[in-house]
Amino acid sequence: MTISKIQAESINLSDTFAFTGTVTGAGDEAKILSFGSYNSGYGSGARLVTSTTSWVNLEINGTNQAVFGQITKNSDDSLNYNKTSNSSHLIISINYPTYMGSASSGHGLRCRFESSQGSNNYDVLDVTTDGPANGWGMHGYGGSHSAMNNFTWNTYDNSSYRNTIKTSTGNMKFYFDVRVWTSSDTIYFNDYNNDYPKYTTIQVYEVAA
Repeated sequence: MTISKIQAESINLSDTFAFTGTVTGAGDEAKILSFGSYNSGYGSGARLVTSTTSWVNLEINGTNQAVFGQITKNSDDSLNYNKTSNSSHLIISINYPTYMGSASSGHGLRCRFESSQGSNNYDVLDVTTDGPANGWGMHGYGGSHSAMNNFTWNTYDNSSYRNTIKTSTGNMKFYFDVRVWTSSDTIYFNDYNNDYPKYTTIQVYEVAA
């Protein structure tokens, strides 16, 4: 087959071109199928102060919440994502502000989900049981400082539930858990003693498998 090199200056972009061959290698992998976002709002409903080493729900029920796209808000601190395809994965991102008190050893964060195929059957999205951010030093070490934290999960990364999530459609319920590393620590989410209220933002992308 003879291969001709086409010079850019020889193409008239106003012309109409018809292709009779087949284009390969340009699949739909990672194509964005749908999107949703959530803003927790501010105030007491989005405020959490904890010194517990056990997992507790991150509160996201603030004033002036904002919901967009495929996400809907439940009456508790969980969200639903309306998954449209039975061959797709979810990319979930969260941005949340914190203030860590003195003697800080860090805090943990994990994301959990419930597929439309189960009832209260929550499974951790993270590869490790306690989540990627669970551990000494997360958020820094030494205490008495603030931070804007960002984490992203790809449901494809978890081989245990990868296919379950991939093939599920409809509402996928998910929420976030947090905890401190040692009980001597105190962490403030979205707020500090009712001053300077902030908010949490969450984005979810559905991508073709």
